[in-house]
Amino acid sequence: MVAESVESVVQGLTAFTAVAILVSGLDDMFIDVWYYAGEARRRLRPVGRRKYSEAELRALPEQAIAIMIPAWHEDAVIAHMLRNTLKTVEYANYDIFIGTYPNDEATMLAVASVAESEPRIHRIVTPNDGPTNKADCLNWIIAGIKRYDKEHSRDYKIYMLHDSEDLVHPLSFKLMNAHVPAHASMAQLPVVPFESPAKELTAGTYLDEFAESHLKDMVVRERLSGMVPSAGVGTGFSSAALDRLALKHNNQIFNVNTFTEDYDLAFRLNAIGEKSILLQYFVEKTRVSGRGLAIERELVGTREYFPDNFHDAVRQKARWTLGIVFHGWRERGWEGGPALRYMIWRDRKTLLTNSVNMLGYLLLLDGLASAYLGLHLTGEPFARIPEGSWVWNVIAVDGLLLFNRCVQRVVTIARVSNRRQAALSLPRIIWGNVINFFAVAKASWLFGRATLTGKQPVWAKTAHAFPTEEQLMGYKRKLGDLLLEARLLTLTHLTEALAKQKESGRLLGDILVDLGYVSEDDVVSVLGGQLKVDVLRLEAAAPGALALISEAAAREHLMIVADADSRPLLVAAADVGDKRMRTWLDANLPHPYRLALAGRRRVVDAIEKAAGRASAALAAPHPEARRDAPGLDLLQ
Repeated sequence: MVAESVESVVQGLTAFTAVAILVSGLDDMFIDVWYYAGEARRRLRPVGRRKYSEAELRALPEQAIAIMIPAWHEDAVIAHMLRNTLKTVEYANYDIFIGTYPNDEATMLAVASVAESEPRIHRIVTPNDGPTNKADCLNWIIAGIKRYDKEHSRDYKIYMLHDSEDLVHPLSFKLMNAHVPAHASMAQLPVVPFESPAKELTAGTYLDEFAESHLKDMVVRERLSGMVPSAGVGTGFSSAALDRLALKHNNQIFNVNTFTEDYDLAFRLNAIGEKSILLQYFVEKTRVSGRGLAIERELVGTREYFPDNFHDAVRQKARWTLGIVFHGWRERGWEGGPALRYMIWRDRKTLLTNSVNMLGYLLLLDGLASAYLGLHLTGEPFARIPEGSWVWNVIAVDGLLLFNRCVQRVVTIARVSNRRQAALSLPRIIWGNVINFFAVAKASWLFGRATLTGKQPVWAKTAHAFPTEEQLMGYKRKLGDLLLEARLLTLTHLTEALAKQKESGRLLGDILVDLGYVSEDDVVSVLGGQLKVDVLRLEAAAPGALALISEAAAREHLMIVADADSRPLLVAAADVGDKRMRTWLDANLPHPYRLALAGRRRVVDAIEKAAGRASAALAAPHPEARRDAPGLDLLQ
């Protein structure tokens, strides 16, 4: 009797699971069909927003942009992020505002270390000790930006959200400048997590989920509902739209009653009639490979690390689930028209699907244990579903839907990463579902506890890491690539120079100049653009240059004072990134200085001329000395 009851319960759970997976699978397939139909229609009859070329993006007048970075215990990464952004972003008219807390001295000092030499960096200290929550910190950042804008008349047109570990694409601000507010009040750039080794399943699940969400699902979301949610990084807002929100919500632009203030803000903007869009833009990069010149497509988006261990991933995704599902349900209900409500349903169905997926795995394990291990824990699981029954047919359809899901994931990952990561995404599907199940369970418990105690949410921070130098190179263009794109060099000549570089280990620019394929001035001009530094066509050193920088130091570090009258002093250098040179200058120059990149040959020539002038001056008798020197008359 007990065995029959258990088997009846398991049969019911099997039927429920099969139907639930079917509903969710058909829902996902609807998104697939809508996406590919839209892409086909767009190719046959291009409509919608204007497609800017890279040249057009760079040529557009730059609006003032204010970057907002909330920071709580980010001293390990914030300085690296700021310096890398300042060095790589192709934009001039922007400032970065970092919100810190009075009781987080380490983060404040890390920001101050960069702000000391970088006028674009501004630190805003909240009035309350941290952590409060991210929304509260952002609201104080906006207040600080408004005050700074009023005092300095910057007139910021765009506010952008970023985090302290973000790797910002060089064209991000250019792309935002082209679309906000011209095409929308809010624009979201894709987020692309860094690739992970095969053994790091947890971190890899983020790449899988973000790739499919930001390359396909959010495209359909915009087309259907006219709205996309903010991902919290790489999001730009029209300052005018934020002003309208401030009036409506008593200056509390970000909702302090939710863990996902970024997601909530998109709904707030939609409620007052503001449009939000997804910016999906690929740029072409040239690469020299063994087969010749290869063209690669690179997505303009924000790259960052995500947790690589189970505990941190559950904690972070529980926070997202708590904000999007529970706080969203409480704060926003089911607002908007049918299309928007459908998208809200997709956001909240994770409560069901993540639980059902885990139940499905348990039922499958039960069946495998019975069939292959002889462990009949709940009867004969596979035998209780007769072939040809409606449950059997539903499970068969579920299998086809699962196959489609795997194909869609592989395709989207291949667009932003590589084939290896696309293949690894298949086993990561199961692990991702396990993480999501425990995240839903934790979020449900947190919401229940908060509801009973009435405690406001605080900032549950995830530990962050900043990319390594090797990973940063993914967004940095190589000299050969830049020379090819500028049509200053042929592929044949570059291939020859690269072979010589491999043999000798010398700098590629020096080899190209020695071979006569490019001029030194061309190399310096391209490098200056790559490094975001001033370029100087050095003709001669400043008079008395070797009195400020000794000849020995000038020759050792290949640097010379080009203008001794300017403040700061203008120093020309063949390698502006030489840390030993900067250390010498910091310790020995009597005045502040700024560096400009000059050709190695021009610097050497200027040093030789300056040394020659100094030698001639020492060798020539002083006029007064000629008249007074003993025995001089006898020599005349």
